[in-house]
Amino acid sequence: MGRVVAPAVFAFAAALSARALACGASAGGAAGVSACSLKEHLESVRPKWRSGAGFGWTRTAIRFNGDMRVDETRQIAFATVDYRLTPEWTFELALGSIFGGSLRSDPAEFDVRPGLLVAAGASWRVLEADGARPFIALTAQIAFAAASTRIGSDPAAPSASYDALDARLGAVTGWPLWQTVTPYVLARAFGGPVYWQYQGATLTGGDVHHFQVGGGLLLRIGQQFDVFAEGVPLGEQGVSAGAGVTF
Repeated sequence: MGRVVAPAVFAFAAALSARALACGASAGGAAGVSACSLKEHLESVRPKWRSGAGFGWTRTAIRFNGDMRVDETRQIAFATVDYRLTPEWTFELALGSIFGGSLRSDPAEFDVRPGLLVAAGASWRVLEADGARPFIALTAQIAFAAASTRIGSDPAAPSASYDALDARLGAVTGWPLWQTVTPYVLARAFGGPVYWQYQGATLTGGDVHHFQVGGGLLLRIGQQFDVFAEGVPLGEQGVSAGAGVTF
């Protein structure tokens, strides 16, 4: 399964910062003053929402019924909505589409047809960055993809269903630099079943690689906008990029 939520959740959590505005004071009443704590005020003005969009490409291998190995590539596009419940916790929903890819099992190659992708995830920032100390965030995601395949590129060829369910746990660590650029590294473990109709039979399989190790870069533009790019060379390989706006 292609990852969707983790990069966007991380981008949202890393891009936001508290806006230091003074508490209000008003004349009148016996005391003549009303005030709030700085912590309460910062929480009240903190942006809590982010909407974003992005794309991703993955390459991996699926093993079906224990002995059939299929090489898979896939491209996805997705839109996300994030809600930052507290400064530490962020939750996200994503909706997207598989718009291309292939399954290859010598000597046959199957095109992956457009399909639906839905996902939900969360991020918990365990440790704040402080000087040379990086931040640490833990991520979780569950995603479901429903598509179809057909052999070759013949539009008259019959199609077969392809469904996958995926759950991931990960960790991200990085260093915010100059309040603008945040390089980070990541590690994820995942698993879930894949169901594919092949030659009239329903095959059940799973990813040969159950991990990812890679890194990325987040660029913050002003107070509201961010863009990110991520590459994963180890385990399930992939690249992804996207942009978002906080409000």
